[in-house]
Amino acid sequence: MRRFHNTHYGDDTVAKAFQDVEDAFVSLEEVPLLNGRLLKDLEFKGSTTLRVSHGLGRAFNGYIVVSTNEKVVLKIVDSENLDPLSYIPLQTNTYDATISLWVF
Repeated sequence: MRRFHNTHYGDDTVAKAFQDVEDAFVSLEEVPLLNGRLLKDLEFKGSTTLRVSHGLGRAFNGYIVVSTNEKVVLKIVDSENLDPLSYIPLQTNTYDATISLWVF
């Protein structure tokens, strides 16, 4: 999210209103769900684990399936979750599926 620039207005009422708006935006930045990424068209082949690079710059908190071309169960493979700052190891219960995720 874009950061606010410090601006001096010379009017305490305007400065207070600006500070309140800035504080509201900063609090939104701290909500992981709102600071996620859409990962489109991930191709799952077979029941092998797909290491998905999430690009969040931090450990992921979870994911939401946005779309899929098959009825699937998607799970995190805990035994392969070696680098949560960069990847999510995912596996499906089907042989072939294309899935889009919101990762947060």
